[in-house]
Amino acid sequence: MSPSRFRLRRVFKRPIARLAAPLADRGFRPNTVTYFSVLVAIVSFLLLLVLGSEPIYGFVIFVVGVLDGLDGAIARLSDRSTDRGAFLDSVIDKVSEGIILLAVAFHLQGRIILGLQSEIWVILCTMGWLLTSYTRSRAASLQVEDLDIGLGARSERIFALFLFSLVSQVDWGIVFVTMLGLLTAGYRYHHYSGELQARDEPTQ
Repeated sequence: MSPSRFRLRRVFKRPIARLAAPLADRGFRPNTVTYFSVLVAIVSFLLLLVLGSEPIYGFVIFVVGVLDGLDGAIARLSDRSTDRGAFLDSVIDKVSEGIILLAVAFHLQGRIILGLQSEIWVILCTMGWLLTSYTRSRAASLQVEDLDIGLGARSERIFALFLFSLVSQVDWGIVFVTMLGLLTAGYRYHHYSGELQARDEPTQ
């Protein structure tokens, strides 16, 4: 059984669809919601730096995660799904993630976690998050069919950081999502490599 069967987006699919339906009926553009998610990410950055409140930060990044699902749902319901919109969504997602993690880097500045400076953890986390996305996108460009694998997709990483933030444990949250991202990237690399090797063998 693939870990992707337990994806959070499956749990939140119906609530997101209920939120998206009235917005689609009122003519909201999916790209508008996508851009708005960046503004909300910036708000999370400012709130964590100014107020230092991890629970508030957690709530706001949860909203970012909801908006990430909302734009796609609106696009499907209003029949506005486009290649440009999908490309924009992917790029904006990375921008939002960078802002969210940068906020953590400033907030935890100078703190030591498991023998490593918090800044190192944020760098490792960023690497894991980027590699998780890159391995999938590269596999897609090579026409790998089974792409939706691994437990630590974007929704799971954001939700995990949200939960740790609610209990004011962002430091341990960044450790957890770092490991989650790196392990998911490694799992995807192994899985996609196996598929590509099996496909290449008959031609060798």
